[in-house]
Amino acid sequence: MKKQLLITVCGLSALMLAPVASAQAPKPAAAPTPAAQPQTKPGPVIAGVCVYSNEAVMANAAIAKAAATRLEQINQQAEADLGPDVTALEKERTGLAAQQKTLTKEKFEPLAQAFYVKAKAFQDKAFIVNQELGRTEQQANVLVAQQVGPVLSAVYEAKNCGMLVDRKAVLFANPAMDITGDVIKKLDDSKATVDIKRVVLPEADRQKLLKAKAEQEAQQQGG
Repeated sequence: MKKQLLITVCGLSALMLAPVASAQAPKPAAAPTPAAQPQTKPGPVIAGVCVYSNEAVMANAAIAKAAATRLEQINQQAEADLGPDVTALEKERTGLAAQQKTLTKEKFEPLAQAFYVKAKAFQDKAFIVNQELGRTEQQANVLVAQQVGPVLSAVYEAKNCGMLVDRKAVLFANPAMDITGDVIKKLDDSKATVDIKRVVLPEADRQKLLKAKAEQEAQQQGG
C-alpha cells in the first residue's frame, strides 16, 4: 500500500534563481523481472505447515485496495493544496529572472533574498506535509493490519496449522498448504472497512521536526 506522496522542492539560493519544482510523487523504480521458475510437481502436503503471503493480502484484499485508494485521495488533495503556492513562487521566480537582466546587483539582491525567504517557508511547509502523509500511511497500514490479524488467526486455526511460513521464505510449496487465498476471501466476505483520515501534526510537533531538519541541513552544509 505504497501511495504516499513525496513532495519535493528543489534547493533555492538567495542569488541563484533555481527553479521551484511542483509537487509530485516520484515514479517508482521498475520492478525486477522475476527469474523463471522451473516446472515442478507439487510435493506432498506437510501436515500442520501452512504458507502465507502478507504482501499478496495487502495487494489484493478489498480492504487494502480501498485503503490505498483513500491514501491516494488524501495525497492528491495535499498536492492540490500546495498547488497555488507553487504557482505563485514560479511566477515570482520567472519575474525575478527577467529583472535580473536589467537591475543592478544592489537592487536585485534584496528582491532575491525576499524570494528566498518565501521559497524556504514553502519548503518547510512541504516538508511538514510529507511528514503528515507518511504518518497517515503508517496509520492506514496499522488499521488494515488490525483487521487482517484476527482473520489470519481464524484461518490458521481452521486449517489446523501448526506452523505458518512466510511465502517469501520458501522456493516451492504445495499450493494446498497456502492459506493466503482463504484469508483474502474471508476478509472480502466480512466487508470490513477502515476509516482513514489525514494526520495533522500539532504545532509543537511541527516545530520540533523543522528544528531537526534545520540542524541536519546545517550539518550537511558544514560538512
